[in-house]
Amino acid sequence: MSRITTTTRLLRPFTHQTTCIRSRVFFSTTPKMSSKSLPTPSSCYADFCLIPIGTPTPSVAKEVASVQALIKDSGIKHTMHSAGTTLEGSWDEVFKVIGQAHSLVHQSGIVRVQTSMRVGTRTDKKQTAEEKVKRVEDILAAGQQQQ
Repeated sequence: MSRITTTTRLLRPFTHQTTCIRSRVFFSTTPKMSSKSLPTPSSCYADFCLIPIGTPTPSVAKEVASVQALIKDSGIKHTMHSAGTTLEGSWDEVFKVIGQAHSLVHQSGIVRVQTSMRVGTRTDKKQTAEEKVKRVEDILAAGQQQQ
């Protein structure tokens, strides 16, 4: 077990006096494993925005439509929104579809494709993207949000 210590010092405005010192000691219990034996997470969600670079016009609606058709054909759970798409499934399925989306856009003649994404995993429970959104909406409806 390795030990990591962090110290945070908060300074008063316009002075160099320390007003609060907090020390935290974290114990890392992450097992050392070979990358060859480490599995990928069983499930994840990925919010990704694929960006074709070098299209003949500023619009990328045709490329987006072809990627959406690919995603629909894959059978993976997905939600398109104005700035990308959220995919839900196994790690391998999600990243396979994103890779196929790149290949599809390349096959249409676009030589450069960039993807921006956020990926989330959790091990304590299964939770869909819809459930995550509903949880926040329920809090807002109940008037429990912090102000």
